[in-house]
Amino acid sequence: MSLSNEQKSQVAKILSEGASIADVQRLIVDEFKVPMTYMEVRFLMDDLNLELAPEPEPEPEEEEAGQDAEATPAEAELVGDGSVSVEIDKIKRPGAALSGTVTFSDGVSATWTVDPYGRLGLDPEQEEYQPSPEDIEAFQLELQRQMQSQAGM
Repeated sequence: MSLSNEQKSQVAKILSEGASIADVQRLIVDEFKVPMTYMEVRFLMDDLNLELAPEPEPEPEEEEAGQDAEATPAEAELVGDGSVSVEIDKIKRPGAALSGTVTFSDGVSATWTVDPYGRLGLDPEQEEYQPSPEDIEAFQLELQRQMQSQAGM
């Protein structure tokens, strides 16, 4: 599961251009034909001392007056266009390092778990449901943000 120096350079290049972790994962899996989970991509970035490009600061007038800027980590959070919400369980499911629920943009809910090895599992309410790639990316980014906020980062 190792990448060549040229592949590592490509990863660094697309990250510097503003690519997301999901974009890097797609490149590695689709172009390099190396199976790699989202968490493994995060570990690769850490090993290579690579970081995501900073997100642009939000415009001040976009925030509503009186709205609490810092929500508690276990509350539902909205992502992107407000269509994906993620909630972290206060009490983890058995065998999970972390667990919770997600509601995708089309209204379908699913439970999710992160096992002790960092692998993400998704169990949708509807049998054979497949969320859109955009919803998956929004879910992963929001989950990552909430996990960092719980860790005090």
